[in-house]
Amino acid sequence: MLLLIKILKKTMAILNSNATPSQIAGGVVLGSFIGLAPFFCLHKLFVFLLIIFLNVNMGSAFLSILIFSVIGLLVDPLAHQIGYALLVKTSALADMWTALYNMPIVPFTRFYNTIILGSFVIALILILPVFFGTKKFVVYYREHLAKKVENWKIIKVFKLSGFYKLYSKFSD
Repeated sequence: MLLLIKILKKTMAILNSNATPSQIAGGVVLGSFIGLAPFFCLHKLFVFLLIIFLNVNMGSAFLSILIFSVIGLLVDPLAHQIGYALLVKTSALADMWTALYNMPIVPFTRFYNTIILGSFVIALILILPVFFGTKKFVVYYREHLAKKVENWKIIKVFKLSGFYKLYSKFSD
């Protein structure tokens, strides 16, 4: 319950922040790369560094890591099939995989794991839909939904409750 409240609070803070829709969407895209990959691998570290150094919203990146981690569990079978097809069934790529594996740092990406490779490919495919979908949603929310959400009775009751005030005091 507390995790759900924290996620809701962070989502509302991100949507109502001064961050541009592109910054929020950029954070969501980068977070999707980390969230979809099931194990530690080098590309997660690289994407984490991108989150730090690029002008993206860190809150949206970390929130999307959490969300895409759950989605990643659901798409693991598809990721495995994609990775298997690229690593095993596509014999034309065998020499490339061998060459990459024999390079000094590349094996730390764990590209040879079917799920990691497949989830990376899925994240690549989702870059544009996630970016533009998130950007469009943020703009729509700010223009049409923000005032309505603030007026929801449950939000007003929640903000007036002592629990919310206590939670806000210690969570920030």
